[in-house]
Amino acid sequence: MAILSFNGRVNIAVRIVTEQYPAAKLYEADGIASKGPTTDPAQIDQLRVVFQNSNNTTVIIKSTGYGEFGAPVLIPEPWLEDVVIQWPVPMDLPEANKLKEQAGFTQAYGAVTLRNPLGPKLGNPYFIFGGNPSQPYVFVDVVTGQVHQGR
Repeated sequence: MAILSFNGRVNIAVRIVTEQYPAAKLYEADGIASKGPTTDPAQIDQLRVVFQNSNNTTVIIKSTGYGEFGAPVLIPEPWLEDVVIQWPVPMDLPEANKLKEQAGFTQAYGAVTLRNPLGPKLGNPYFIFGGNPSQPYVFVDVVTGQVHQGR
């Protein structure tokens, strides 16, 4: 049996949430390596997926296992500083990891976020590698494949 990719697991979350909240739109997917920093994308095993919803509400769903999720939770407040991500995105985490390493960023990471930040300017969604306090964040554009670092 194949291991579900990051995007495969996010796809499950999208399906579960939009079945219950049809107006929900993907804002971000946050993954953590529960066993500590890694260079293997398959080790990002815990997910929290955040959705914009109608009436300035937010829906959050968290994984309970690899590819399994608990019930969506409706938050009566808006989630700020993200732009809706058009799902699906054209790149999955293993490809982003490969591009990151080819660009010379080979350090371990403890967390990865797929998001489209509101600023400083509008652009494409990124896989953002972080969770290692001694290292800068590494951003991989899911459309262009461009890689850069930041804080």
